[in-house]
Amino acid sequence: MKYEIGDIVFVSKYKYGDGDNGQNHLFVIIDEEDNLVPAEYFGFIVSSRIEKSKENSKFKYNEALRKDKNNKLNTDSIVKCDQIYKIPAKNIQFKIGQVDIDDFNRFMEAYNSYLQQVEKELQDT
Repeated sequence: MKYEIGDIVFVSKYKYGDGDNGQNHLFVIIDEEDNLVPAEYFGFIVSSRIEKSKENSKFKYNEALRKDKNNKLNTDSIVKCDQIYKIPAKNIQFKIGQVDIDDFNRFMEAYNSYLQQVEKELQDT
């Protein structure tokens, strides 16, 4: 099955940025790498830890995502927009739902803000 940008998918296995293994999590697809058959997708992790949203915590790149009929989440959640994960297509088990274009754009703006912050910190050193 081919997944689209903005789809929320359940992933059985993935790697954290530090190389540790992760499993059984939701992701929002933000890009794909394919030639004829999708090989990998790239996404942001979705968490039900709403208390870690940027409005409620120090994590200023965690965007709130309210459950609705399109995303089909069970609970209000957050999307962690400060790290992109590479997701092998074979590890995607199924699609849950999808985010609307406004939410998707908000997630990408948060990621771009994160990249600008990192660049600024590198310039200041």
